[in-house]
Amino acid sequence: MHHHRGRSPFLLLLVALLAAACGGNDQPSGGSTGQAAGGSGKLTVFAAASLTKAFEATKDAFQNDHPGVSVTFSFAGSQALATQIQQGAPADVFASADQKNMAKVADLVGSPRVFAQNVLEIVVAKGNPKGVRSLGDLAG
Repeated sequence: MHHHRGRSPFLLLLVALLAAACGGNDQPSGGSTGQAAGGSGKLTVFAAASLTKAFEATKDAFQNDHPGVSVTFSFAGSQALATQIQQGAPADVFASADQKNMAKVADLVGSPRVFAQNVLEIVVAKGNPKGVRSLGDLAG
């Protein structure tokens, strides 16, 4: 089983996502400094806890490509982050782990974009002695 996947496509998607957050002339949805459009400033990213390793791994590369931009992450459950945004917490980028919580704040953060997807996997004992082939088999 191959566990290590190259980060390049994900890195490019994340950099594109963060660059899009920096590149507009509009005031960021959460009320941050807004100076990122000029190549300097602060970018605040609220991201699902499941994205912590992936986002942290891309931070240095993003900041090397955008030397005047300081990136700050806030990692937590998507529901908690959505609630914080609804209560006025400043976020330039919100990366939710699900569409349900993204929909809760879409009117505050703009049109959501899918930039990554998960694939559900089931891990079984060696040789699969219980014959698990699908989620339905787990009930037995």
